[in-house]
Amino acid sequence: MARVKTRKKTNNREIVSIHQFSKIAMTFWLGGTWMSGIVVFPLLFKTLDQITASSIVSQLLNLQAYIGIICLLIATIEIIINHKLSLYKIRKFWYIICMFVILFINYFAIFPVIYNLKQQITKITNKLITAPSNIFDFWHSLSALLFVCICILGVLYLIEM
Repeated sequence: MARVKTRKKTNNREIVSIHQFSKIAMTFWLGGTWMSGIVVFPLLFKTLDQITASSIVSQLLNLQAYIGIICLLIATIEIIINHKLSLYKIRKFWYIICMFVILFINYFAIFPVIYNLKQQITKITNKLITAPSNIFDFWHSLSALLFVCICILGVLYLIEM
């Protein structure tokens, strides 16, 4: 009889807690973000022509944005479950909120501007980003800066865990 009760308790245990799942998800997304920004993107622009590299990078950034949104939702759920009323006092919560805001601004406001500017430059020069464009450089630099901010906030979030 005692063995049956022990088995039932074992079957009711979680395989992965929400805290562990959140940590895995955030590590996956942030690790992929760092890897892309430091290794993959420079390598693509070094080995491929600018048009092809830019196309691949934009597709990867789209995927990363959606993965980031999902991972941040998981992290938000974990914090809500574990901290309920003291939610606003937790630094991890504010890191998540800041990452959400930056990700949404970068993905839904800045990426479309960059895409439109690339299209305009391509029409004019038949080459991508070879003509000097201060407007394009500004938006691209702002997007890269926000990318770095997300990475730094993500590291701070993971340290807090």
